[in-house]
Amino acid sequence: MLVGALLTAFVTGKMSDLSGRRKVFVIAASLVMAGSLVIPLLSPSVAGMFGLAAVFGLGYGVYLSVDAALMNEVLPAQEAAGKDLGILNVATTLPQAMTPVVVWALLTITGSYVAVFIAGIVFAVAGALSVLPIRSVR
Repeated sequence: MLVGALLTAFVTGKMSDLSGRRKVFVIAASLVMAGSLVIPLLSPSVAGMFGLAAVFGLGYGVYLSVDAALMNEVLPAQEAAGKDLGILNVATTLPQAMTPVVVWALLTITGSYVAVFIAGIVFAVAGALSVLPIRSVR
C-alpha cells in the first residue's frame, strides 16, 4: 500500500496543481479505493489481500495529495483558517477512530468480513459523492 501511495501522491499532486483541478482527482481516488475493496470479495485469499493493498494504495496516494489541497482551497476565510482546519482535521480523523468499532459491530452481527468490505465500498463511494456539491473555491 505504501509503495502505491508514494507512486501516485507525487505524480497526481503535481498534475492537480498544474491543471488547477481537485474534485476530479478526489472522486477518482475514492472510486479506485472503493473498487479495490471488491478484490477480496472476488478473491478471498492472501493474493486477494495483496491486490487490495496494491490498488488501494494507488487510490490513497492520490487522495492524500489532492484532498489536503482541496480542503485548504474551500476554507471560507483566511482569518479563521486555524479553526476551520481544526474542524476539518476532526472530521477526517473521527471516522478513522470509529472504524474499529464499526468493523467489530459488523463482524459481530454478520460473522463475516464480506459486510466489512461492502461497508467500505459504500463509505468510499459516499466520500466521492460528498465532493460533488463543491462548486467553487476561493
